[in-house]
Amino acid sequence: MSDCPRVDEPKLLPHRIAGNLALDLANTFSFRGTACEVDHLAGIDDVQGWAAAAGLVDDGWSVPPTESRSFLATVHRLRIAVDVAGAAIADHAEPPADALATIRDIAAGSLARATLVGAPAHLSFTGTDRIIGPIAWAALDLLRGPELDRLKQCPSNDCQWLFIDRTKNGSRRWCEMATCGDKAKRRTRKAATSRG
Repeated sequence: MSDCPRVDEPKLLPHRIAGNLALDLANTFSFRGTACEVDHLAGIDDVQGWAAAAGLVDDGWSVPPTESRSFLATVHRLRIAVDVAGAAIADHAEPPADALATIRDIAAGSLARATLVGAPAHLSFTGTDRIIGPIAWAALDLLRGPELDRLKQCPSNDCQWLFIDRTKNGSRRWCEMATCGDKAKRRTRKAATSRG
């Protein structure tokens, strides 16, 4: 019998708690780095469901079968790049150049295929860029914006989700108090009880 928590409900999607679409993409792993790790975007249907839940596409929207393999690979490359860059920034380190280049290149590709409409101007993405474009541009906006110094990473070893700390005093520590925060409190209480 596995000691892993049950997350096997069909298409269970992680909470979007990051405060930034690109960070929410990076947070689509549960129990990261453990034997219980779950990739919530392992397949094309998972990505489509996540994108619909995030409001990027309508329910029922689908990637053309001829594009599904390359699209999934691009989503996974973007997710890794955002995760690696975000983790470095949260640790007050310089983000790796290859992660930044991946974000830039994916954003540039989506921009090249987009249309600019309206005043004020709005980027309009089509096809698979309806998902890729907004995520890549959310990553660029974060990397160039004023909230970068509020980027944090959950300290729980089996989580490590990224989030923007929008508390007034910058005191948010956990991805969610109801999950990782409560687990940490229980571990602290258990350790104190075992010592006493």
